[in-house]
Amino acid sequence: MTLEAQATSLRQELAKEAYTINYTLAKNPEISSQEFKSAALICDVLETHGMTVTRELAGLPTAFKAVVVRSSQPQGRLAILCEYDALPEIGHACGHCASGSSSVLAALTLHALAAQLAENGNDLGVDVDIIGTPDEEAAGGKVDLVKAGVFDGYDFAMMVHMAGVETRANADFLALDDYRVAFHGKPAHAAGEPWNGINALNGAQLALQALDMLRQQVRPETRIGYYIVKGGSASNIIPDYAEIEVCVRHTERAYLDTVVARVMKCLEGAALATGTTHTVTQFGQKYDNMRWNETGTAIIEEVIDSLSIPYVTGHPTEIGSSDIGNVSYVCPAFHPELRLKGDDKVCHTKEFAAAMEEPTIETTINEASDMIIHTMLRLAQHPEELAAIKKEFMAQQK
Repeated sequence: MTLEAQATSLRQELAKEAYTINYTLAKNPEISSQEFKSAALICDVLETHGMTVTRELAGLPTAFKAVVVRSSQPQGRLAILCEYDALPEIGHACGHCASGSSSVLAALTLHALAAQLAENGNDLGVDVDIIGTPDEEAAGGKVDLVKAGVFDGYDFAMMVHMAGVETRANADFLALDDYRVAFHGKPAHAAGEPWNGINALNGAQLALQALDMLRQQVRPETRIGYYIVKGGSASNIIPDYAEIEVCVRHTERAYLDTVVARVMKCLEGAALATGTTHTVTQFGQKYDNMRWNETGTAIIEEVIDSLSIPYVTGHPTEIGSSDIGNVSYVCPAFHPELRLKGDDKVCHTKEFAAAMEEPTIETTINEASDMIIHTMLRLAQHPEELAAIKKEFMAQQK
C-alpha cells in the first residue's frame, strides 16, 4: 500500500474530529486576536492525539505550534499553517473555520501515519509542525510570528484557503500598508464666527483629493483605498477633528514603499494648506506581497490533478492581501484556494459564512486536507523536489 493510500484511510478515520472543530468554530466565531476558545479547542485535540503543543507561541495569546512528525534524519522541515479567526458581525465569512479544520485534519493524519511507520522502524524523512496563526483578518498575526523567528529554518509552509468561485494551486497577494490619519483644527460656530475656526475636515478632504490625483501618477498595479472615519459632529460646528483611513497596496513591497512616501506628502500638504495639524498611525501590520514560487506551485497543481479536483492554472487576476506574504520572504510559502461546493459564492459575505455549516463543507475539508497531506508526502518521498523549491526561493532572495 502506498503512503498516500495509507494516509487516505487514516484521514477517513480522523475526519469527524475535524468536522466537529469546523462546526464548533462556525457556530461560535471569534474575531481576530480574540480566538481564545478556538485556539484552545484545536490545541486540546492535537494534545489528545499525542502531539507536543506550545501554546501562546511567541507571546501571542492565541498562537500555537505542535510537533506533528519527527524523523531520525530529516531532509526538510515542513509547516502546516492553521487559521481560525472570524470577521466582525458576519462570523466565518472567510472560511477560516473550515481551512483551519483541514489543516488540523492534515496534521492528525500525518501524525498517525508517522506512528504506523515507526512500528516498522521507518519514518517519513521530514519534520512537520502545525503552526496556529491568529488574527489574519485584522493586524496580521503571521507578521508577529515572522518577526519572532518562528518560520526561520522551514523549507516549506502551506495552508489551503476556502474560495467561492475557483480552485487554484497558489495565490498572489499584494503588499499592503494601512494608516489612520487624524487632522486637528479649532472649533467655532459655523455661522456666527467661522473665521475663528480651523476646519479639520477641510484637511481630510484636501488629502483625499490629493490621493485621487496621485492615482494617475502610480503604476497600474497600485491600489489606493480610503474612507472617512470621522468628519465632525454637527453642521453648525467647524470640525476640530477629522479622521480618515488610507490603505495602499502594490504587487511589490519596494515600489509600495515609494508610493507610501508620496502619500505622506499628500497628507502633509493638505495639513499645510488648511492650517491644520495631522498625525499618522500605522493601522495593523505591514503586509508584504506573496513571493510566487513556480516550482512548488507546479507540484501542488499536479497533486490537485491527482485528486481529480477541477482547478484553474496560472496567477489569479482578483487578488487582495494577506500576512502569509511576509512568511513567503522567510521560507517558501503556498496558499492554495479550494472552491466550495454548490453555486459560486462571494467571500466575506453572510452567504459564505452560512456555507461553513452546510453538509457539503465536510467534502471540502477532506479535499483541502488531502491537498496538504499529498503535497507533503510527495516532498517527503522526493527530497530533490523540495530542494528545487528551496533553490528557487533562495534565488529570489538575491
